[in-house]
Parts: sequence; C-alpha cells; structure tokens
Amino acid sequence: MNTVAILAAREYLERAKSRGFIIGTIIGILGIIGISFISLIGSFLAGQLTTSIALVGPDAKTTKMLDEALREDHKVAIQPYLSRGPSIRPALKRQVVSGQYDAALIAYRNADGSLGFAYYPVKSASLEDQQTLRRLLLQPVIATDFKGTSALKAEHAINYAFSVTNLNPRYKTAAEAGLAQGLVYFLLLLLYISVIMYGIWVGQGVIEEKSNRVMEIMIGAVRPGQLLAGKIIGIGALALTQMAAFALTALTVLLLAGHGASLPISTVPVSTIVYLLVFFFLGFFSYATMFAGIGALASKAEDVQQSNGLSVWIIVVAYMLSIFALQDPDKPFLVWASLVPLISPMLMFTRVATSTVPAWQIGAAIGLSLVFIWVATLLAAKLYRVGVLMYGKPLSPKEIVRALRAPS
Repeated sequence: MNTVAILAAREYLERAKSRGFIIGTIIGILGIIGISFISLIGSFLAGQLTTSIALVGPDAKTTKMLDEALREDHKVAIQPYLSRGPSIRPALKRQVVSGQYDAALIAYRNADGSLGFAYYPVKSASLEDQQTLRRLLLQPVIATDFKGTSALKAEHAINYAFSVTNLNPRYKTAAEAGLAQGLVYFLLLLLYISVIMYGIWVGQGVIEEKSNRVMEIMIGAVRPGQLLAGKIIGIGALALTQMAAFALTALTVLLLAGHGASLPISTVPVSTIVYLLVFFFLGFFSYATMFAGIGALASKAEDVQQSNGLSVWIIVVAYMLSIFALQDPDKPFLVWASLVPLISPMLMFTRVATSTVPAWQIGAAIGLSLVFIWVATLLAAKLYRVGVLMYGKPLSPKEIVRALRAPS
C-alpha cells in the first residue's frame, strides 16, 4: 500500500468512527425515508387543514347544489334548517366561535329571488378562503339565477374551451413536474450541505494537525503533497460511503413499496442519481482543495472559519442560482453560469435533473471543473508545502506569492 493510500485510510477510519459522522448519516437516512412518504404525509395534513363549513341553504335543492360545489375543497356540514335571510342563528354562531366549525355560510334568497351569501369565518385561514368560496359558488349561482339563453351564455362564459397539449418531453403533468422539482430540491439541499460539510472538514483537519504538532512528525516521513492528497481522498471516500448509505436506503424503500409505484421518490430517474454523484465529487474536490489551502495558511481554528467565508459565499451563490433554475433552468444567464467551475456542480446538476440539457454543455461543465480541480490542487499543494509547518502566525502575502511562484 503506497503512502497516499495509507494516509487516506487513516483519515477515513478516524472520521468514520466520529460521533458527528454517525449522527449525520442516521439523520440523512431518516430524512430520505421521510421524503419517500411525503405524499402520504401531505394527504394527512391536507385533511387536517381543510376548512370545515356549516352550510345553511334557502331550500333543499339549492343546498344540495352548494354542497356539491364546496365539498371537493371543504368539509361541509349541512344544517337541519333553512335560511330566512343573511343572519346567523345564535346557536350556530356559538358553535363556530367555540371551534366546532371554522366558518358558517348562509345562502339566502333576496327579494327578487336571486341567490345571496353571508359568510361568518372565525379563523384567519377561513377568512383568507373567501376568494376561493366566491369562485366555487359561481357555478351554482348561475344555475340558480339565470334561465334559458342567458343561462347558456353564462355557462359558456365560465366554461370556455381551453385545451392543453403538453410539449414537455420530461413531465406528463404539472403535478408530476412539481413533485419532481420538490425531490430535486431535496437532492440539491443534500448536495449543498455535503459539499460544505466535507470541504470544511478538510480545512479543519489541516489546522488540527498543525495545532497538535502531528505534522512535525509526519512531515519527516512523507511529502506535504502526499498529506494533502491523502486527506482529500480519505474524506472523499468517507463522503462516498455516506452517499452510498443514502442511495441504499432509497433503493430499499422503493423495493419495499412495490418498486415505488406509489412513492414520489420513484419519479427520480436513475440518471439524476448518477449526475448527483458526479457533480457531488466535482463540487467536493473543487472546494476541498480550496479549504485545504486555506487551512495550510491559517495558524488557528478561528482563522480557518474567517477565511472560509469567501468559499462558503460562492457555494451560497451557486445554491441560490440553482433555486432559480428549478423554475426556469434554460434562462441564458443560468446556462452560462452552469459552465463556471465552483458554481457548475450545483447549478448544472439542477439543470440536468429538471430539463433536457445538450450533451456539450454537460461535457463542458465537467471538463472545466476537472481543469479547475487540477489547477487548484497544484496551487493548494504549494501552499500546503509552505504553510503546514508555520505556527503562531499566518503566512504573509509576500510568502504566499513566493510559495505559489515556486516550481512544483
């Protein structure tokens, strides 16, 4: 086993046994299980949050019509008496105020026979629901108040022809598109957190070894470049282990649920998972080399946290652009931004997961990221070689420039 492999194995085993890694993995697995059943949770919450309405009508026929119009979006409780105007009976008012119903809707006849409504909400959500009620009640009002030709014209006005021909090759329905976007957002968040967490681990690992003088012992046996490579590869392998645990959890959930027939996670194509892994490692190695260089320049842990600010802000910008891309991934400025190293791992992943991206753009993003990683690794190795044995004070700008200009 060569030197880099030994160092990588040491880094892997030490961190794999840490409490933070174990707890983080367990939380991630539980999150994947939870997101797999989000549709069931959503249905339960929808049932709990549906507005309950006590309905009073002017006659049995009209009350039945109103019940049919409202029942799809509301819990309707028809009261056992008929209205004689817009006023609410004291007994029903007490029931609404006490919370038995969220609101009361009184349908009554005006002097000219037209239909009118009086709405008595008690909760803020019920108050905000009045516009939805006006839309749902429009059809019964037309059916009741209009006759003959006028009724036909009014029916046509609210039921005008509107056909939809879906030209999107990726999603068949709007619901499927929304569900897929939600799952891609979850994967994007996983990518965002993982890149930051593992990248910072690299920087903190460097400063920890400098602080406890382990570096003085190790530097006599191995080259600084080997230490850098071992640290990045070891933590990268640890990241792969955690991602594999998450992927195995998702696969197990799909199999237990009958190949995912009813679970939203089954809508994620295999290619999306592959791209998640590809762009995760591109993002990890891009930022890991930066964090390692920053750690080599710092003299204490506080310096690492302050110096990491710029790198973290770049990740935040990439994440925000990716959120915009969830809605419209083919905007020109998002297309060009998805080719920029440091930004492309998250932004290009979002684009390929939500739209059809030309192969040359994917190849360009991957190629440019690999070039950046290669250059950043060379620069980080130079800084690492100079900075690992600097204690007590950070490197001066003059020393940094001299290190970067030194031959490899």
